[in-house]
Amino acid sequence: MEWMERLLADPALPQAFLTWLIFINSLAVFFFFSHFAARAVLAVWLANLSLIGLAFAGGVPALSHVLLWTPLLLWLIWRNPEFALRSPLGLWLVAVFASNLVGLAAGYAVLFGGHREGPAMLAGF
Repeated sequence: MEWMERLLADPALPQAFLTWLIFINSLAVFFFFSHFAARAVLAVWLANLSLIGLAFAGGVPALSHVLLWTPLLLWLIWRNPEFALRSPLGLWLVAVFASNLVGLAAGYAVLFGGHREGPAMLAGF
C-alpha cells in the first residue's frame, strides 16, 4: 500500500484531519442497512479508496476526490430536507458533509491552482 505510506508521510497533511476523515466516513457501516445515504457514502468512499493508486500514478491525487465526492455532496444537499438533523443519522451526515466539503474545497484549489501534486489529503479521504 504505497499510497497509504505517501498519505501518512506528507507534511502538508494534518494527521488529525486524515484520521477524522477515515473515522467519520467509516461510520457509514453503522447506518448501512437502514439508510440509503449511508450506503451511498460508503460506496463513494470505497470507490475513492480504489482509485487512489491510479490518481497518484497519474500525478493528480485530488482528481479522484473531486470526481467522486462532488456529486455525492450535491446529492446530500438535494436530499437534506428528508433527513432529521437531530437524529444520529442526521448528525453523522452533517459531520460527513462538512468534513468532506473541506477536503473537496482543497481539492478544487489544487486542481485549479495549477498544482499537479497537492496535499495528500486530497487523494480521496
